[in-house]
Parts: sequence; structure tokens; C-alpha cells
Amino acid sequence: MSQWQDSSIRKFVWLLFLLGIIIILTWAGLKIWRTYQAATSLMARQEQAEILLSNGLNNLDLDSIDGLVNGIRSDVKSLQNELGFLMPVLPLLSWVPKAGPLALAAPHLLEMADAGSEAAAFVYRGLAPALELIQAEDDLSIALLPDLLGIVDEAKPDLSRATLGMDRVVAAREALGSTEELPWRLRSLLDIADPWLALAADGLRVSQLLPEMMGYYGPRRYLVLAQNENELRATGGFISGVGLIEVDNGRVVRFDFRDANNVDAFANPDNIFGPLRKPYGSPPQALSDFMLIDLFLFRDSNFWPDYPISAQKAMDLFSYGQDIPPLDGAIAIDQQFLAMLLAGTGPITIPESGEIIDQNNIIESLQNAWSLEDGVLRRKSFLGPFSLAIFNRLKNEPFALDLVTLARKMDEALQGKNLQIYLRDPSAESVLKDMGWDGRLIAPDGHDVLLIVDTNVGYNKANLFIQRDMQYNVHLHNDGSAEADLILTHRHTGEPSDESCLQGTTDVYENLSTYLALADKCYWNYLRVYVPETSQLLTGTQHFVPADTWFGGFDWDQPTEVFVEIPGFTTFGNFMLVPRGESVTSHYRYQLPQVVTPDEDQAQTYQLQLKKQAGAPSIKTEVTINLPEDTTLISVAPVPTSIDANILFFEVDLNSDQWISIQYR
Repeated sequence: MSQWQDSSIRKFVWLLFLLGIIIILTWAGLKIWRTYQAATSLMARQEQAEILLSNGLNNLDLDSIDGLVNGIRSDVKSLQNELGFLMPVLPLLSWVPKAGPLALAAPHLLEMADAGSEAAAFVYRGLAPALELIQAEDDLSIALLPDLLGIVDEAKPDLSRATLGMDRVVAAREALGSTEELPWRLRSLLDIADPWLALAADGLRVSQLLPEMMGYYGPRRYLVLAQNENELRATGGFISGVGLIEVDNGRVVRFDFRDANNVDAFANPDNIFGPLRKPYGSPPQALSDFMLIDLFLFRDSNFWPDYPISAQKAMDLFSYGQDIPPLDGAIAIDQQFLAMLLAGTGPITIPESGEIIDQNNIIESLQNAWSLEDGVLRRKSFLGPFSLAIFNRLKNEPFALDLVTLARKMDEALQGKNLQIYLRDPSAESVLKDMGWDGRLIAPDGHDVLLIVDTNVGYNKANLFIQRDMQYNVHLHNDGSAEADLILTHRHTGEPSDESCLQGTTDVYENLSTYLALADKCYWNYLRVYVPETSQLLTGTQHFVPADTWFGGFDWDQPTEVFVEIPGFTTFGNFMLVPRGESVTSHYRYQLPQVVTPDEDQAQTYQLQLKKQAGAPSIKTEVTINLPEDTTLISVAPVPTSIDANILFFEVDLNSDQWISIQYR
């Protein structure tokens, strides 16, 4: 080959190389430019969205909403097209100073953006006719609900696909983890979004149930159980009052509220101590033993902490006592729920008295309404007018509510079990079960669980003065076995008194002049501890209750009872007395079943679910997990309060169900 030919080849190769560089740089430049444009467009849309949403539902510009939703979706798809190929390799750059955390987070952030914009597009497509309907009406009222339910029913396919999108958003956010090292603007956006992600996913699921629940396919009737947590029972408190609501095609066609004592089939409805016109069965043994109750009546139906069990019993007893067909569901609420509800509805006025009730004074008003003016049957008469006032607000002004605050408060109530919902329809109940809204006790599958349940059997409101503390220590062993040590303290915060402890009767109710006088009494408690089934009690506290303090008339000095009450759980039962100003400690040591799960890599996983009793105040809980010797901790959530060698210590404010998960090798 001549020198000239060799030189020509080198020049040609060099030109090809330069051309390749130019093409790559041009391609990269276009990628960067398009990425910059899409990202800038997305950021600009934040302000646009805030302005649109601040105008309220009936003032939204539908064309602007359409442009916003589709524009965001277009920008996100552009980012995916331009950057998608980089997502698998970006986490490898996590070591790069400053930019590393963003590179690591990028795949999760892009997944959140893609899934979220997709969900928003489906929601808008499905519910845009509802916005058009609302905006077309000059007078927004309950009369719109039938048409709105029809729109929601037709939108179910879109809402279902939106739900799948929101589930992807939630999963990507969990995978993203901490955002502390991300740029400020991203952190601020995530801080705004985080409280709403799970709520939005749940809301989409519930929206698909609304037509069924609101009677779109035919009338539906529900119980509303008003529980008083100051007289704590398994599902939240003594059932003081009960409402019956019937809805038909979105309209409430019946609303009755009454004292829970007046539900059963008494021959004379005005005499709850008189004869019954129907036979009733025996109550659970504990109510018979510790309260000397002979018949199982409606007011005591919430004996089981598994709310669906108690709800079904309440519905059956209500139908039996009132001679009506089976009901479709039961909703349990307590006093704290009413305060949360008023935060969303705003203050209401009681027509009979003119009293203005809001979230700050509702609890005090409920207690002040307890009086002796008309005798036992009418002491809870405040609940009727109050419920009617709330009902009228929801019925007559549904679009004037603070929906954002109301949604937040309802989620808080559901998480804290101040609100529990049971529906007979299997498909609807399955959705509520998946969301954890039905108060169901689900049997643990290879993990540890602990639930403390108090039942006030003293005929008083002493739980107003009771505080509980809990220490839970678990020793995990190399063979997968585990041993638990539970210390539970009940403390009466009332002033010590020389007055004898005497279990309450109707005479006590009639002779006490105030609610606080009835509450500041000794505490008789039927205590149940729910642990994984087949747990073996090694030692348990044996409480002593003197004969002259309770109806039994003999010294109670029995060992802890061990039994299976709810499938999947072993229960430890005990009867105890807490005098005013004193503390009583219960101590249980027991062998757990297999609660450590190995994986393919020989890593071991221990999970603990701490469950909160409905209606009970938050329990200050200390958890200590002792790992086997010579093990290495792989991961733990949440972050422990402290770690000392192989001992993990957690401080938990048990105001909702909590999970602790530990992986070690």
C-alpha cells in the first residue's frame, strides 16, 4: 500500500471518529436540552397546580385542569424517553460527591413521577364529568349525589387503573427511603406529598365502593355505634348510643339515634330493668363472672377486639331487639372521633339549646351532658341532638366542608381506631380488610404480635384516670426459638382516697352528681393479652381482688387463664383491681412459637406487630430485642433508640399499630 493511500485511510478514519464525536455530542446535547425543557416544565407546573386547586371545586377551570394533567404526563414521558436508558446505571454513581444521592434516588423518583402522572390522568378522565356537573349547578346540594354516584360507578375501570398507579407510587416512595441528602426543592415536594400518598391510594379504593355503600344499587342500612372510651371495652368503649342510617341512591332516607339501653326487646321500652318479650342468650363468661350479667344484650355486644366479630353480634342483636331485617354494616366511633369530625365540618349549633359545639369543646360538652335531671335513661340525650346537627350539616352543606382537613382527620381516626367500619358485603369488606380499616385481628403468619385489651367491668368511667405503660423484651435464639417477657403497668392518676372500692351499680349512677365523680372511682379490669397462637405461658401474675370490693363476694385469687378466643391467637386472661392513686403491674413470661424466618441467603428476619386497642389512649412502650450471640445486624426498621452490641432498644408511642422489623445473619 502506498504512502498516499495509507494517509488517506488515516484521514478517513479520523473524519469518521470526529463525525462520531459530533453525533454523540449532538445527541447528548439534544438529550440534555430536552431533559432540561421537560424538567423545567414540570417545575413550572407546580405553581400552576397550586393556583388551580386554591380556587375550590366549583371554580376550577376544566380546560386548565385538562392541560395541566396531560401536560404533566407529557413532561414525565419525555423524561422517561430521554433518561430511561440511564436508570439502571445511575445508582452506580452514588459515590459521586453532592450528585451521588440524586443519582441513587433518580430511578425511584422517575417511577413515582410516571406512576403518579398516570394515576392522575385516569382519575381525571373518570371524574371529569363530576366536575362538570358540580360547576353546572348554581346551588350545590345533596340532590346532586345520585348523579355523582352514577358517574363514579361508570368511572370504576379508570379508578381501578389509577389505584394500581398509586400503589406503584407508594412502593417507589418506600424504596426511596430517606430524602435528607436530596436537593431542597425535591425534599420540599416530597414532604408535601408524603402524608397524602397512602391516603390517596386508600381513597381511590374506597371511591370504587361508594356506589354500593351509598345505596346506588338499592337501599343500605348501617348501625353507628357511639362508644365511650372512658368505660373501655374491647372495640373502643361502652356502647352509649346507637344510630340507624338508611341510604338510598345517595340520599339519607332514615336517621334514628337512641340510647343503647333501649335497643333490646323489653316488654316496656321505658323500663330497661323490666321483663323482656323475647329470650336472650348468655353473655361471654367474663361478663357473667365479673359483672354478674345474666343476659347478652346489645349494649355489651362489643366484647371481642376483632371488630368484625363484635360488629356482626351488634347488628344481629339490634335486628333481633327491633324486629327488623339484617343490616348491611356497622360503623364504630368514639368521643375522639367526634372531635376529629368537627375539625372538618366546622362548629355546629345544637338546635334545642343553641350551644355551639366545636372540636375543642365537644369532649367537655359530652361530659357536662351527663346529668341526673331525668334519670338514667336520659343522661345521654345530648348525643341525639348532636348527631342530628352533624347529620344536617353533612346533608345540607356537603360541598362547604373543609374536605382536605376532613380527609386528614378521617385517616387519623382510622389509623388510631377511633373509627372502624364493617360491611357485610364480602367484596367491600375485603377492600376494608386490605386497608386495615375494619379493626380485624389477622392471625400472624410467622411473625410476633402483641395486643393488650382492657375491659372495664366496674360500671364506671374510670378509664379517664387510667394510664398504661408497657415493657416488652424478646430473646431470640440461634435455633429460631424465642422467649418473651411482658411487663404491663396500670396506673390510676386520681388522688389516693380512704373511700372503699365498691364495684358500681345503678345506685351509684343515681347518687353521683357529675361525670367526673363517676369516673374518679377504682378500676375493675378484665385484662386480655393476645399473642401468637401456641405461645406457652411460663409464668403469669396472679392478681388478688378482695371479696368486699366486687359483686362476686369472694376473694379472687386465680392464676392467669390461657385460652384460644380468636383463631390464630393465644390469650392470657386476668381480673384485676386498681385503687385510686395506685399502680398495679402484670408480668407475663412466655415461650413464642417460630417467629424468626430464614431466607435463601441464611439471613434471619424477626418481625413484631404491636397492635393498639381501639379507644385506648397511647401506651408508652419500651421494646428490647436481644439478638443471638455472634450475629451481624443487616437491617432494622424503624431506627432503634439505641443499639448495644446485640441488644436493640426501641421507644414506641403506641397510638396506632406499629411494626418492628429486624434482619440479621
